[in-house]
Amino acid sequence: MKLIIGGAYQGKLTYVLEQYQVDKEEVYYASMTCSELPADKKIVYHLEQWVLACQKEGRNATEKLNEYLQKFPDAVLICEDVSCGVVPVDPKVRQWREAVGRCTAALSQRADEVVRLFCGIPTKLK
Repeated sequence: MKLIIGGAYQGKLTYVLEQYQVDKEEVYYASMTCSELPADKKIVYHLEQWVLACQKEGRNATEKLNEYLQKFPDAVLICEDVSCGVVPVDPKVRQWREAVGRCTAALSQRADEVVRLFCGIPTKLK
């Protein structure tokens, strides 16, 4: 599995499309309203929004990711880094940021490759 992280608008999706030579049709665009992961796509974009959907539905994102990765051990997961900036006043948003951090930490331990993009420049962390 590969984990691609970085801030908003840093070129994560473009990097994945070029690096792994895939088309946009092969990418699942995660939503803040649905915690189901695709049964037919191994690239997930906006993992952070999917984690929020899991929280809203009371589901454990890490457990659901483990189930997904059993089907797609070569998945590419793209996640926006939501840990930077001012700490939100809203406790639900703080919990979401913490949940995203926990997921990415667990995923990075499991990943074959972790890449962080900043200003469109990839830095291989693992």
